[in-house]
Amino acid sequence: MLKSIDLDGYIIDTPLSLAPMAGVTDKPFRNLCKSFGAGVVYTEFVSADGIVRENDKTINYMRFSEMERPVGIQIFGHDPETLARSAQYIEENLKPDIIDLNFGCPVPKVVKRGAGSAILKDLDQLEKIAKWVTRAVSLPVTVKMRAGWDKGNIVAVEAAQRLEAVGISLITVHPRTSKQRYTGEADWSIIRDVKQAVSIPIIGNGDIKSPQDAKRMLDETGCDGIMIGRATMGKPWLFRDVLHYLSTGKLLPEPTREEIAETFLKHLNLQQEHYSLMYAGNLFKTHACSYIRGMDGAAHLRYEINRAKNIDRIRELAEDYFYRK
Repeated sequence: MLKSIDLDGYIIDTPLSLAPMAGVTDKPFRNLCKSFGAGVVYTEFVSADGIVRENDKTINYMRFSEMERPVGIQIFGHDPETLARSAQYIEENLKPDIIDLNFGCPVPKVVKRGAGSAILKDLDQLEKIAKWVTRAVSLPVTVKMRAGWDKGNIVAVEAAQRLEAVGISLITVHPRTSKQRYTGEADWSIIRDVKQAVSIPIIGNGDIKSPQDAKRMLDETGCDGIMIGRATMGKPWLFRDVLHYLSTGKLLPEPTREEIAETFLKHLNLQQEHYSLMYAGNLFKTHACSYIRGMDGAAHLRYEINRAKNIDRIRELAEDYFYRK
């Protein structure tokens, strides 16, 4: 069973979190995952440069509702001063529960700017950023990082020790290298090594696709909590299933077709409430296709969804598929 975590006086009762994912963890999806038991949710990661410029689009990515708490905002960048200023802006204007530093994103447009997982190539810079940000705000500052830049440079343990020394409250470890991106298997032994090397809470992330995976990660690594990312797409009830399994040792039955339809349409309605009609439809397409993956007739429906001009057409297609098939 998951135990609560103390972040310098701020208590996280359920350390089962939704990973920050660009284009995925928007307000509708965060609200949906929260309704299924996610303990902590994170916004899509945002640029520190955009924050200090007060770019409207960047600021809107960070807005959240009270029901999402505890909620974290993850920021990325390379310059310590800019990151510190962006953290101050977040604390003063948005007031989340956590500020998280992105030292893990392997996407080329991020790493070519020396941000995300590229920072793992320069641990002095990593330490400097963490020091500036922790001193700039009173909120708990956490880090999400990868194992290292490539297999010849696994630096997670040293990075974690440096981060702890400058006041980082918690570290989430995704034990792939930056070069691996999302391929191959995550080496959970790296999470175990980090956990044994520091005294602050460690969250495990990577290849959690089922309740059994979550239990196995906790058992094998001794980590203090679990973060789930891509596996929640089209399957936000995974949080409920993990919590049930960890507390009872029993698996919940797979959702019925009707339950999947209900969640699909609830998500769609949340999307429409938050965005304009056309924009809501375009943003929902990836989620919509994830819900139906592996189901009979999914290929044809996916084709039709991707051709849909707006969210009303997606709703019509889904209702026809789920209820009149």
